Amino acid sequence: MEHRKTWRQRAAEQPFTVLLATVILVLIGATQMEATRFGNIVFAGAMTCVYLAGLFAHRNNRYVFHVAVLIAVLAIPVSWSVIFAESPSLNISQAIIIIVFCGMTAGMVLLAVVRFSRIQTSQAIVGAVCVYLLIGLTWAIIYQLIEMLDPDAFAFAARRVVDTGNGPHTSFSQMTYFSFVTLSTLGYGDITPRTTTAETACWIEATIGQLYLAILVARLVGIMPGRHGVEEKREEDSSSDQVSTG
Repeated sequence: MEHRKTWRQRAAEQPFTVLLATVILVLIGATQMEATRFGNIVFAGAMTCVYLAGLFAHRNNRYVFHVAVLIAVLAIPVSWSVIFAESPSLNISQAIIIIVFCGMTAGMVLLAVVRFSRIQTSQAIVGAVCVYLLIGLTWAIIYQLIEMLDPDAFAFAARRVVDTGNGPHTSFSQMTYFSFVTLSTLGYGDITPRTTTAETACWIEATIGQLYLAILVARLVGIMPGRHGVEEKREEDSSSDQVSTG
């Protein structure tokens, strides 16, 4: 009789699937409702899911897991406090916490993908997608933080401003859009950096995006089972030819 796997066993075999789902929830779900106060609740809830999924992804590294727990314990109350308290310092604190947590999570998932021997090939691919989306999310928050500190850091062809109780600010969806446009080096030109800090953040993200796709995707293609099978077959044929020739 076939043994049925528990949800914990399935989750252990797919450590990055839940994380990917929560990041997509933030990038797509939360951005669609941000113009309302309910949108703030959705964003806080989605980020809470990201924190919890990130903790699960960090579970195999005790030191990093403990650091992630400390950040999450601080991050979750701050995320929900922003909804009910109008405070620029709280907004800045939330941005910094998200940047640190998502950046750390992206780094640890990338490390796991590079050391793919402990995870399935499918999870390596899911992890690679997670890292790419986390980079985009992290830089979207970085751009928001830069604008919080300097409102004239970016020039917009058509800026969308939202105000759900925490003061007017550029919409998160627009910063997310700009982040992924920069990450993929599309460069539409409808949003441009105007300060040295903003320009530096943009070229760093664009460089990371190009290096990431060029190096990591090539590595993932190299670890696909079919490719290994073809290479091993070629090596066997080559060895056979050498033996027969000898």
